[in-house]
Amino acid sequence: MRQEYLFFDFYAVIVYMRTLKQFEALVLHDFEEAVFHMESHGHTYFEMGYIYKGCGTHFLNNSVLPYTAGDLFVLCPEDSHTFDISESTRFVFIKFTDSYFKLFQQPGTADFFATEAIQIMRSKLLKENKLDITFPNSGILKNSIDSILLAAQNDQNISHSQIIYHQILSVIALIKNTISTMSINLSLPDPSQELLISYIHDHIYNPAALKIPNIALHFNIAPKYFSEYFKRRFGIAYSKYVNQYKAYLIELRFQSKMFTLKQVAEEFGFADESHLSRFFKKYYDQSPGAYQKEQIRLY
Repeated sequence: MRQEYLFFDFYAVIVYMRTLKQFEALVLHDFEEAVFHMESHGHTYFEMGYIYKGCGTHFLNNSVLPYTAGDLFVLCPEDSHTFDISESTRFVFIKFTDSYFKLFQQPGTADFFATEAIQIMRSKLLKENKLDITFPNSGILKNSIDSILLAAQNDQNISHSQIIYHQILSVIALIKNTISTMSINLSLPDPSQELLISYIHDHIYNPAALKIPNIALHFNIAPKYFSEYFKRRFGIAYSKYVNQYKAYLIELRFQSKMFTLKQVAEEFGFADESHLSRFFKKYYDQSPGAYQKEQIRLY
């Protein structure tokens, strides 16, 4: 029988956390629902969410990410999210404060684990891509989650459990390994580069903000040199990067089967549905309608 650890009713904990900024260094929640109990919400903690079974859609910040059994999501206090459940889903949430790793830090040693873990949890790029966890990593991840839950059943002070701590480190190592196989760069060398990419991602729904005169002015770069600056820093043309990222987000909208062509066109600032269709076909060699029919056939 699954438990809500810390010995509180789960929903009471949710209400309590809305007003509490500091709480236990580690909290585990393991539950199953057919309808997710919360609308889009933020956190005061870092969180890893594992999908033990079920499927549906995860709305994470501005991303729409389909989920299924075996998926893992990471969140930080700046994020907001909710789930639209298609098939009854068992969630396992591992929530911790930034002080959790300090409980196991040896005196006089650098806090490398905390720094690395927090960097991963805060990555914007990681919130816009679903972790592609394949075999054998998928089996290792499930074993780690099972070990955490089993250890929690037999240890009332889970924040100080060495077993749980090392299993969490194992999950973080697995995330790092998965990232290395995907085209996600968590460590842009120049802080201004990360700010620039973040600006593009935050304003992808506002075409005017991404016009070169406007974005160049925002970052104090001469407009006539901006394209060269971007290509030199990122190895890809500015317009190509913006359009590829926009096409990727639009594809996720269509995969979710929850948005009409008109809704997507309005969200991304297209003049009309025909303009969106031409844009999408350029990147996927088929119309949005054909793409959606193919998704239904495949799934």
